[in-house]
Amino acid sequence: MKQQNREGFAKVKHSLWGKAEMSFNKLIKRPLARFIAGVCISAFFFMSIVAVLLPINASYAQTKNISVTTENHVKTQNINTDRNLHIRHISVMPNQRTVRSKAKYMFTKRPVLLVVTVDGMDASTIKRIHKVYVNIGRYKVANSKAELAKTEVLSSLVNFRYQLRPIPVGVVKVELKSRGIYDLRDVSVRIASVAIAPHRIWGGSNANKKNENKASSITRVAKSSTSKMNFQEPILNIPALAVNISDSTQSSNMLDSVRFVVIDYTEPRLKVIYDNNTVYRGKYFKANRSARVIVDDDSFAFSYLLRDSSPIATVKANGKQVINLTAQQFKNDSLHPNIWYADISFNKDASWEAKYVAQDLSGNFSSSRSDNFVIDTHIPTVSITGVSNGGAYSREVKPTVVISDNYLNPKSVKCWLRRIRGGQNVNPASAKFSNNSAKVQYEAFYSGPSDDDIYQLQWSAKDVVNHEIHGSMQFSINSSGSTFSLDSSTAAMNNKQLQHAKDVRIEEVNASALAHPAKVSVVQDGVERNLSKNDFSVAISTDRGWPRLTYTIFQRNFADNANYRVLINSVDKAGNHSSNERVVGESNGVLRASSASLRFTVDHLAPLATAFDIRKNSVYKTEKDGKLVRISAKDNMALKLVSFNVDGKAKHIWRGKSANKPVLSLKMKPDGVAHDVLVKAVDYAGNITELRYNNVKVVQISHSLKKISALEKKKNGGKKDDKNDDVASSQVQDSNNTNNANKADSNGVSNDDLSSDLNDKNTSGRSSSNLLVVLAYVGIIVVALLCVALGAGIIYKKHKSSKEDD
Repeated sequence: MKQQNREGFAKVKHSLWGKAEMSFNKLIKRPLARFIAGVCISAFFFMSIVAVLLPINASYAQTKNISVTTENHVKTQNINTDRNLHIRHISVMPNQRTVRSKAKYMFTKRPVLLVVTVDGMDASTIKRIHKVYVNIGRYKVANSKAELAKTEVLSSLVNFRYQLRPIPVGVVKVELKSRGIYDLRDVSVRIASVAIAPHRIWGGSNANKKNENKASSITRVAKSSTSKMNFQEPILNIPALAVNISDSTQSSNMLDSVRFVVIDYTEPRLKVIYDNNTVYRGKYFKANRSARVIVDDDSFAFSYLLRDSSPIATVKANGKQVINLTAQQFKNDSLHPNIWYADISFNKDASWEAKYVAQDLSGNFSSSRSDNFVIDTHIPTVSITGVSNGGAYSREVKPTVVISDNYLNPKSVKCWLRRIRGGQNVNPASAKFSNNSAKVQYEAFYSGPSDDDIYQLQWSAKDVVNHEIHGSMQFSINSSGSTFSLDSSTAAMNNKQLQHAKDVRIEEVNASALAHPAKVSVVQDGVERNLSKNDFSVAISTDRGWPRLTYTIFQRNFADNANYRVLINSVDKAGNHSSNERVVGESNGVLRASSASLRFTVDHLAPLATAFDIRKNSVYKTEKDGKLVRISAKDNMALKLVSFNVDGKAKHIWRGKSANKPVLSLKMKPDGVAHDVLVKAVDYAGNITELRYNNVKVVQISHSLKKISALEKKKNGGKKDDKNDDVASSQVQDSNNTNNANKADSNGVSNDDLSSDLNDKNTSGRSSSNLLVVLAYVGIIVVALLCVALGAGIIYKKHKSSKEDD
């Protein structure tokens, strides 16, 4: 029973426990399990969010040295360049199959990948780095010498990869996409974020109120080449480790031969400009052409400096290449470094083929251009016989016109002979045509004075390429084309030497008027100078219906001393060329120049003259034949005459060639009379130089001195004898002085100078003799005193010795 009770109790207990267990599982265990599972799932998601946000917070909070504040303490820690961080190597990987490298430049037209290798850190540090900033300077060409100007610094936030063997190194990859010039010596790397466990996770703006004021003040702005991010409310707190690691390649030696990377996507812009665009039948030109090739490209300066051999223009003449234009032949105006130009001259008759295309060093091509054309400057030739342009005839003439060309069109040949004032046309006597020539002859149109007139002969012709020749000429009886003449004041200057020129006036008369203004020039000492509009004036009038032009060349054009010619060359509307110096005829085998030919000389410099062997206020003794006087006279142009005048009368005149001899000489007679001498030199311009020598006396030399007779000596007594002796000696002295004076004059020294020299010599001689006398007297006195002293000494010595003997 007990057993049954026990079993029943057990069953009841078991059933109650089962019910309780079921109630427990239902009420507690299952919700708890679900709660735990939810917590785990929430924790998993929360940790995932933390794992994602932690590097971001670290990257913005660790770009500089930052003082980190926690609940209990402040920590500041730097990872700096003391750990020998430096850029080890930079590899350039262009996204292009082939690139061009010249010197230290690499050129590409596609993006370039830079692989930067960094070392100098230990393994523990390099493992924690996640992202770095890579900064590289971008430049542009500043001038035609390819000097660079920095435009900006590109900054990129990129991932950091590393390897630990054989040494810890980091690898950073940066893609350069923007167009520009990049200097690999202007690259810097700065660590942006590291993997460091944070101290605390903030749950929002209300969490961590204890440090809220300090933490909320931290703001980090991240800049990259493509984005700008502002992060103001931190999700993670500041890590315990702040990073400040950077390195630049400016002082590194890790670069290979390439320093600059030039990325250029832009095609060069090519332009060709021709100066002659008048075309016939699509491709024929009857004049030479020149082409200017212009290339507009920012990097063309590198092609020029690096001597790129790529052809920009290839030119062939008659199938043979004659020009290969490269960048080296281009020029720059130094104002626009991107614009370059070169000129090509097509300067001969040929069939030309020109191809143009520009390629930069990055491989970009401009649009191409090809031109084919023919230059034919050979126009039909004209030969005129029987008359000449501007000729004047008094008898019948037979003008004949022959037009020749390899491709002459006979139907286009036309000739006219017309009387200017009469107005009638003259019919040709004969006309013959062929494939390459045409001959037209005029005769029997002049029958007498009634046919006197100015005749104008005109012609025109074309060849098969439409080259046209046309022209005209004039001939007349007693007149021709343009006629030049001088006015009266100008004619008075012709073939003359002038001290000062006047305004020159030349008149030109032409029946058909001028096609364009005449060329006026002045030839000065053989050098021609074209005058500008400010140097002369032109007045227009009429002469019996024909235009008359009066040229006034201003006086200031003839201000210098020189030989002058005035030239006027003009072309009238009929094609006639005229000049004021043209040859108008021939007489006895000598060409006769136009009467309007003008030549003159301006000379306002006086001649230079010097007279030797003569001075003013001088007395010369000479032989009986007279004193020789020499004269030297010169002029910058030519001397007209040199005259020697004595007392206002011309004694001798040298003219022409005689006056231009190096030395002129004559003799003055020894008449013993004082004369006024005038030497005059005159040039052809009228300039005069005069030399005056007043009071010049020439006496004949006496070969013996007069002796004073003995009777005079007796009458005059001894004193008079002494005086006579002095007079005689003074006469001799005067004679010597006169001879010395003549010698001095011949050497260019005046009598006054010579006498002063002699007086100085006599004075110095007398003073020297007086000094010697004084010295002699002093010497005698000194000797006498010495003798007295010596005698006194001897006497004293004898007296003393005698006392001692006593």
